[in-house]
Amino acid sequence: MKRRLNSREWLVGLSAVYVVVAVVMNIFCMKALSFGSPIIICDAGLLISWGVFLISNIIVEVWDKRTAMVLVSFAAIVSFVVMLLGLLIVHIPTLPEYEEQAKAFAMVFSNGPRTIVASVTAFWVGNFINTHIIYTIRMRLESRKKDNRLFFFARASFSTLIGQLVDNALFMFLAFAPIGLSPYEMNTYDIVTAVLSGTVIELIVETCLVPFITIPLTAKIKKVKAHEEGAA
Repeated sequence: MKRRLNSREWLVGLSAVYVVVAVVMNIFCMKALSFGSPIIICDAGLLISWGVFLISNIIVEVWDKRTAMVLVSFAAIVSFVVMLLGLLIVHIPTLPEYEEQAKAFAMVFSNGPRTIVASVTAFWVGNFINTHIIYTIRMRLESRKKDNRLFFFARASFSTLIGQLVDNALFMFLAFAPIGLSPYEMNTYDIVTAVLSGTVIELIVETCLVPFITIPLTAKIKKVKAHEEGAA
């Protein structure tokens, strides 16, 4: 007989994926993307950044806001430690025959404390806002007994829009604003373009995935959790 995952195992699994995506997206963000268009400028982190918002939305719906925020804070700390370690490793001497490899590694992690602080701050604030919005709307709808799949789709998409916009804006301005703090800076037009185009792309991906992943997976885990509570 095939054993099904219990709610605790689902939480552990989702949390593990969440932290991995959070760390990797902060590494991917060091590569700029344009997709061959001068009006689409974004970082490669957006290719997977939708995952953290999707998972946090599921955790808020199945468990609660506090559980989601503990996960967000933990992921932010892990991301900070990984980026800091990467920065420190850049300055550790390597063997001469691996000099080219060391230079490639340094290109990813050598933008310094500014990028580390920007990425972690933007990640935490953006996900806090996303979690707060979806939880607040959910509570108000439940109090009026009006909650359903359509409202879930609307609040998940809306919370992601605001959360991603804040995340992108904070990261781009904190990390790359042309104020003379680091050699890797961008002009204001490119920053605004990157924020808007990145947010639009992430919103499109998220809204496409909500009906096929977020809603069905949330319903499945809720059913498992309700069965456990009923059997207790």
